[in-house]
Amino acid sequence: MMELLPDLGKNAAYIWACYGLGAFLIGGAVVGTVLKARAAKAALDRMQASDEDAA
Repeated sequence: MMELLPDLGKNAAYIWACYGLGAFLIGGAVVGTVLKARAAKAALDRMQASDEDAA
């Protein structure tokens, strides 16, 4: 029967650690981007509200 995961031998722990670290870094970049986008939208909303109040 064919195995689902490849045989990685002695380097398996190193390879899986790199996969985990990579997923953690990519996830952090996505979360950081979402948070920055939300902050930028909130700042834009505040700017637009203050422009409407001034007019």
